[in-house]
Amino acid sequence: LKRNVYKKEIINLEKIKNKIITISGEPASGKSTVVKEIKSKYENEGYTVHIISVGDVFREMVKKEYLKKYPDRANVSLADIQNDTEFMSKIHSIDSLVDSEVARKGKEINRTERPNDVYIIDSRLAWNNVPDSYAIRLTVNDAIAGKRVFYDKTRGSEDQYETLDAAIQKTRKRKLGEIERYKERYNIDLSDENNYDLIVDTSYSNTTELADIIVKGEEAYRTGKAYPKHWASPTCFMPLQSVKNSKQPSASGNTIESLAQKIQDEGYKTSEGVLKVTKRNGIRYLTKGLHRTFGALSAGKTLLPYEVTTENTSSEPSLCEENILNYAEFIKHYSGEIGKSKQLQYFTADDLLAINNLLFTDLHKSIDTGR
Repeated sequence: LKRNVYKKEIINLEKIKNKIITISGEPASGKSTVVKEIKSKYENEGYTVHIISVGDVFREMVKKEYLKKYPDRANVSLADIQNDTEFMSKIHSIDSLVDSEVARKGKEINRTERPNDVYIIDSRLAWNNVPDSYAIRLTVNDAIAGKRVFYDKTRGSEDQYETLDAAIQKTRKRKLGEIERYKERYNIDLSDENNYDLIVDTSYSNTTELADIIVKGEEAYRTGKAYPKHWASPTCFMPLQSVKNSKQPSASGNTIESLAQKIQDEGYKTSEGVLKVTKRNGIRYLTKGLHRTFGALSAGKTLLPYEVTTENTSSEPSLCEENILNYAEFIKHYSGEIGKSKQLQYFTADDLLAINNLLFTDLHKSIDTGR
């Protein structure tokens, strides 16, 4: 099944009986952190939350297969099994068993109604093995991923680096390696957006807000209601509209301040506020929604829904250097100073260009020097 921008028409409500979230994420995208936050939110609402980790399933299957071969070693530890190089050299055959076990668990969950339970399955391929689930993919900018790894001293020794640049390069290599490995082994592209119901770029995001988006998205998915598929921080977009003009009321009469107040009073209404974006060579250009963007940032939001209206256009969009500087300054002002977002208190144009994989020196072909 293709997972569309609004997952409504293809849902068979008779099959979807329970709350099942399958979550995949790029390295350092914050998957483990947000899983804990989602669990806490559901538990506060009175649900019993079950977390199924593919790592745990893998370890379970490794021991099961080991005991088939050596039934007299019932008290063996996982560490001892992993030190058995001969056995571990054949471990690749267990991958298919793990996939089958995750699929079996998914079918078992949906065999009966479980109105008081929530299941979160943490696995790269859980969306494929448990199709009747709300499938999520978390992404993150390479530089930010590297910074998260570099400054997180709770990680294992394999994720400790002497320099920030080394952490960035190794984390990026790991991400690309995962994508290639799954293509070769399963003929599946983890980066294919058609595989998922919700895709969130977690760069400059708030974990609590991200968890809220996931919980609301799951509810919409399960009940057949429309919900945006793509979410990201406004820092992930390059501006095409005149930023200065956003200080004036929009065509509909909204100001940044009035929108901020409305969002604070009523929450962010996705039915009214999906930003319009055009995409070219992997870069997202904001074409509509500046008032709403700055209003949401002023209200303390860090993630906004967007829709890609055009992609792979014939020519690069024209960028204005002054507009880029203003956009970065407005993000810092409305988010850091007004919205009190600690992550963006010191945001600069260099940060904006870096997160969009651009440099001022590389923009000469696309910058409108007429301003």
